[in-house]
Amino acid sequence: MDKKVFPTPAIEAKHRQGILGQHFDYFLTWMQKHGYSRCSIRFQIQCITHFGKYLKKRGINSIHQLEGAGGQKLLATYRKYYQAQRHWRRDSGLKLYIQALEETGILRSLPPKDSSLYPETKQYSNFLKNQKGLSDGSIHRHLYWTEKFLHFLGYQKDTSSLPSFGVADIDRFMEEAAVSLRRATIQGLSGSLRGFLRFLYQSGKLATDLSWLVAGPRCYKLESLPRVLSWGEVKRIIESVDRSSRTGPQHYAILVLLANYGLRAGEVAHLKLRDINWRKKSIRITPRKSGKDLYLPLTSQVAQAITDYLKRGRPASKYREFFLLSRAPFRPLTSQNIAYVVRRHLQMSGLELSGGGSHLIRHSFATHLMRKGVPLKYISDLLGHRSLASTHIYTKTATEHLREVALEVPEVR
Repeated sequence: MDKKVFPTPAIEAKHRQGILGQHFDYFLTWMQKHGYSRCSIRFQIQCITHFGKYLKKRGINSIHQLEGAGGQKLLATYRKYYQAQRHWRRDSGLKLYIQALEETGILRSLPPKDSSLYPETKQYSNFLKNQKGLSDGSIHRHLYWTEKFLHFLGYQKDTSSLPSFGVADIDRFMEEAAVSLRRATIQGLSGSLRGFLRFLYQSGKLATDLSWLVAGPRCYKLESLPRVLSWGEVKRIIESVDRSSRTGPQHYAILVLLANYGLRAGEVAHLKLRDINWRKKSIRITPRKSGKDLYLPLTSQVAQAITDYLKRGRPASKYREFFLLSRAPFRPLTSQNIAYVVRRHLQMSGLELSGGGSHLIRHSFATHLMRKGVPLKYISDLLGHRSLASTHIYTKTATEHLREVALEVPEVR
C-alpha cells in the first residue's frame, strides 16, 4: 500500500476478521485507485466491519448471500437495524464494497432494471425510436405520461392484455393529472397521450381510434417571456465565486462557459478534454438537440478559467469528461450538478430570485446579444437551435428596441 491507513497492526487486524475481511486488501486497493482519502478509507472500512458483525449475529457465513434479491432484502433489514441504533451512514461503505466486488466478479451483479413498466410501452418506445426517429430525451417524456396513464387504469405488468377503457377514463386521467400543471405541460401531456392511443389503434390493440378525443389547452407561440437577467447581474453571479476555495476553480469555469457561449447544462456536463483545441484556440460544442458540432472561438476569459481548473481543481481520473466531482470517486458531473452550481451562486450573489438554473443564464446571454444588435440567425446558430423560430422569443425580451420606434400618444380632446 502507498499509505498507511491504520495506525497499528492490531487495529488493522480487527478489520480483517469475518467473512468480509477476506477481501480487505482488494477493497483497500480499489478505494485508493479511485482517489479516496485516508480518512474516508478508514471510515468506509469501519462501516464494513460493523456490517460484518451484524452478519455474524444473523448466522450468515457466506459472502454470496449478498447477491440477488435476497441480498437486497438483507441490506434493507440492516438499514433499519443501524437506524434504530442511531448510527449515521453505516451503509455508505457497504455500497462501495459490493460495487468493488461486483467489478472484479467476486459477487454477481444484479441485472439492470427494465425502465419500462408495461409491454405496450416497450413496443411504443421501439416505435418512437425506429419509426419516428425521436431522441432518447423525447422518448423518455412520452413514456413518462403513457406509463402514468396505464398505471391509472390499474394495468399490471404481469397482465396479459390491456384493461378496457373509454372516453370517461381518459377524461378522468387528464383532469387528475392536470391539477398542478402549467398549460404548456398539459399540452405536452395531451400530445403524448394522443400519440400513444394512436399507436394502440394502429397496432390493433384498440378497436377504435380514441386519440382525436384527447383535448389539450391551446398555447400560442411567443405568448410568454423567458426570465432574463441584466448582463451586470450575470457578472455578479460569476464574481460570487471564491476562486481560492476547493471547488472555486470548477464553479468559476462552469459559469464562465455558460455566460460566454449560452450553453445548456448538458452541453457543459458532456464537454470532454479533446473538445478544447489549444493550437487553434477553439472549443467544440455538440448541441444536445441538433447533434451537429459547433466550433466556437476560445475566448481569453474561458481559456484562463479552464487552465486554472486543470491546474488546481480537476483530479486525475480515467474519465475524459472535463468536469468531475470534487470528491472520490471523481465521476463526471451531470446536468443536475451544473444546475446546482448556478443556483448556489445565484443565491450567493444576493439576487432575490426564486428558482433559476443554467437556462436563466442562457436566456440572458441571448437577450444580451439581441440588445447589442447581433443578427438573429447568428444567435440561433450559436445557441444550437434547429429552427430560427425558437430564437424569435428573444426579440420580446430586448424591450428597449421597441422604445426607439414607439409612436407618440395622440392628444385626446
